[in-house]
Amino acid sequence: TGLSGTLSFLSWDTLAVMQPVVDLFQKTYPKIKVQLEFEDPNKYVATLATRLSAGTAPDVFIYTAQNKAALNAGDHVLELTDQDCAKVMAAANRDFMSNDGKVYGFSPASWASGPIWNLDLLDRVGGTPPTTWDELLQIGHQLKSLGVTPFMDAAQLGTMLEGLLGSYFKKQGWLQQGQVLDVGADQRIFSGQSTFEESWNVPLAMYNELYTQGLVPSSVVSLTGSQIDSEFANGRLGALGSGPWDVNTLVQENANVKLQMLPVPGAQAGEDFWCGAPNQGWAVHSKSKNLDVAQAFVNWLATPDALEMYNKQSGDIITTTNYQSPVPPSLTQCAQAARNSEYYFTGISWPTQYSELLGDTAIAQVNLMIQGKASPTQVLQAMDTEVKKLKG
Repeated sequence: TGLSGTLSFLSWDTLAVMQPVVDLFQKTYPKIKVQLEFEDPNKYVATLATRLSAGTAPDVFIYTAQNKAALNAGDHVLELTDQDCAKVMAAANRDFMSNDGKVYGFSPASWASGPIWNLDLLDRVGGTPPTTWDELLQIGHQLKSLGVTPFMDAAQLGTMLEGLLGSYFKKQGWLQQGQVLDVGADQRIFSGQSTFEESWNVPLAMYNELYTQGLVPSSVVSLTGSQIDSEFANGRLGALGSGPWDVNTLVQENANVKLQMLPVPGAQAGEDFWCGAPNQGWAVHSKSKNLDVAQAFVNWLATPDALEMYNKQSGDIITTTNYQSPVPPSLTQCAQAARNSEYYFTGISWPTQYSELLGDTAIAQVNLMIQGKASPTQVLQAMDTEVKKLKG
């Protein structure tokens, strides 16, 4: 702990989350001063790129799906393969933090998401969670007859759709246990062996049943996250497709709400699956003037004390080998899936150079489908057209 100096750290976790973590670090390293800054996750990648080109980049910053390729191509990140932080990461997180077999970031956590059920409402329709997609639809109709909205999703491509995709891909042998990047199903599409129309038609048609059967209002496309949370917390929504971060919000809004997050049911019993991914990581700027101090900070973030504080502040599910974060009973199954990397997410499985533009196309097309203005086949044909365009 004889190290001294000043360290700049640009976080996309809020200051409320990261300041207590930084304060604990400064107790351990009293001679190191950390300048902590926050940037909104939606603007983060652009802000960091601007600062890197201006020569004002922070010593430690976020390394994630949207900027990994560019950071490695520009030689902006320090290799961490032999550092302590790389040794305690879960395998899926280490894969996510790697480029050409070398580790460049430390990702401490993962998320898994599925439908969060209002257990009081579920009790009113028999109390048994669905084990197949058809059972989920059946429960949806029973909930609707009680005068509540059966289902909503907090995201545009949505937990339910991502879970159905993962379930179907696993069944076809296109997704192996713990495989989160370059999933076989996506490799087939982007190499030209297959198409979205061929690979997605079954799961997308299943997902569309939520809308054609009137189990999700098409107005969902215009609701904000907090409006959807309120519907759930106040007993007007049967299940909400969202991540573990939403559970705290729901309980804060209504302390008496009884809830549990469960996987997305597949076509048959035993084929349920989760949406999810490893979390972003922290990397060291290769051209930092304070390399020793920056490396010490990232390695310290991988210690049990730091992970315990980060979990307490963020609520993230820590997946490292040296610390098991506590989770509320409502997230027991979710945490197990996160730790075992039993999840799928287009956001990191699609090739980085295409994922943003293709994601925009997919969201726009799925919104048309939700509103009854496009069939699943038309959605997938539009996505295939976009892939051809992106590949030039």
